[in-house]
Amino acid sequence: MQKTTMIMATLVALAMATGGTVQAQDRVEQLLAAGKPKPELAAGAADGQATNAEQDPAELRATQALNAEITARNDLAQSQERADQAAFAAERARWEERQALNAQARLDWEASMRANDEARRRWEADRARWEADVRACQAGDRSRCAPQ
Repeated sequence: MQKTTMIMATLVALAMATGGTVQAQDRVEQLLAAGKPKPELAAGAADGQATNAEQDPAELRATQALNAEITARNDLAQSQERADQAAFAAERARWEERQALNAQARLDWEASMRANDEARRRWEADRARWEADVRACQAGDRSRCAPQ
């Protein structure tokens, strides 16, 4: 009885998932009603499953169709998951590359700022020496005047 209930639930779920109508549900119920459980299965047989030869051909076809549909959906889901993982890995690689470029740009900027600071210090020192020379020249120290 449990096997029949599981098959019915699976058929109903499949019919609903694929946009099935009440007619599809009626067809499922007809298939299940036609395949009455064997007395030895209802009493709890050792393995609990009938061989394919012992099953109703219509029920067997429905079960095989359901299994094929489930397998196809599982394969599609696995393919989608692999595609999603590949897309994630590609996006992560792009992000890591951007992070590396940003880090290098930051290092380059910091080096440029250090060079700029050093150039400014040299310029300020040169300017201070020049101003001192101009003041000394104006004060009469001709050795500090610029050659003419």
